[in-house]
Formats: sequence, structure tokens, C-alpha cells
Amino acid sequence: MIKKLFFIIVLILTLYIVLIFISPALADKIESTLWFEWLNEKIRTLKSSMDDTYTNIPSKDQFLNTIDEVKNQAEIKTKDALDWVNEVKNTIDWVRSTLSWAASTYSEIKWSIDETKTQIENSVTAIKDTADTINNIWQSINNTLSGTLNNN
Repeated sequence: MIKKLFFIIVLILTLYIVLIFISPALADKIESTLWFEWLNEKIRTLKSSMDDTYTNIPSKDQFLNTIDEVKNQAEIKTKDALDWVNEVKNTIDWVRSTLSWAASTYSEIKWSIDETKTQIENSVTAIKDTADTINNIWQSINNTLSGTLNNN
């Protein structure tokens, strides 16, 4: 009994699908009556897609031409990618060289500033020593003059 019911359902569905292509107007009327407003269009789209797939098989020459076109496009894209990679590499090398020069220049400037600082510190020390020496001489002259004036 279940087999007969299943067979009847499959038979009705098969006949309905065939009816969609034999008499589209009648199938659309049945569809709207049963409130399946989308079913016929889905079945037609599926059949059209299958027809395109199974009937539009390329020939051997078309297939080989397609392979050649894809291969040529791949070679062009590969060359473009390699050119871009080389350009990026050259830019990175230029940046690396510039940064190396900047680091070297920074080191030279820092060394020069340190040397100048040391020279200024030495000059300040020499000036202080000279000032102390002049002050000592001035004290000695004052002491000498004071002692000479006090003896008179």
C-alpha cells in the first residue's frame, strides 16, 4: 500500500514536471491554484541551466585555445607581479641605504657635539684656571704693595 502511494506521488510529480514544458499555461494555472508561485520558474531555470551545461561543451580546439589564453594571462600576471616585487625590493634597498646614511650622519654629528662639548668644558676649565691665576697674582701684588706701604 505504501509502495503504491509513493509510486502515485512520484508519477504525479513526474507528469507535472513534463506538463510544465508541454503546456506552460496549464502548469502555471495549476501552480497558482496550489499556491506554489515559484515552483515552475525554479524547474524551468534548473532545466535551462542543465541544457546549457550539457549542450555547450567546448570542442577540443576551443578548450586548447582557452588553456593557451589562460596560460598567457598567467604569464602576464606573473611578470607584472615580479616587476612589482622588484620595484618594492629596490625601494626597500633605497630606504635601507638612506637610513644607514642617516644613522652614520647622526653618529658623526653626535661625536662632533661630544667633542665640541669636551673642548668647551676644557676651555671653561682653562679660563677658570687663568682667572684663578690672575686673581692669585693680583692678590700677591696687593699683598706686596700693602707690605711695602706699611713699611714706609
